Amino acid sequence: MSDPFEGRPFPRGVLIGAALLIGFVILAAAMVQITGFGGTETPLPPVLESRELVFIDDGAGTTTVRIAGDDGKLAELESGVDGFVLGVMRGMVREREAYDAALDAPYLISLREGGILLFEDPLTGRQIDLRAFGPTNTAAFARLLRAEPKSQ
Repeated sequence: MSDPFEGRPFPRGVLIGAALLIGFVILAAAMVQITGFGGTETPLPPVLESRELVFIDDGAGTTTVRIAGDDGKLAELESGVDGFVLGVMRGMVREREAYDAALDAPYLISLREGGILLFEDPLTGRQIDLRAFGPTNTAAFARLLRAEPKSQ
């Protein structure tokens, strides 16, 4: 059986139309990104509880968590045990390094209406909705929000 389109070029008008459409979509997306006009953003619900946390890595596999401005220890995170929290922190530290931001500045953890638990970096603007990682991983951060500091 022979190909009925053999020897016939693809219609030039269709190619030009497709190229124009793709160009318009890229341009429109860039304009929304640059100007913000036409984009939508859902506001976050009000904060019910929040804490500023400082993470201090000892370099030997243990990270101490403190409430900003408080000398009491909130938690000791160990490599291999608290892997999710430490993994999130590694990503946050990497982003701070890319922004040349202070590595010892506090992070913010907040519980908002509707059960939204957010972990935020005020220096870079990054926000992580911890519910996306399941109840076990969310609980790992929730305990930092509610734990009582232990004096040294």
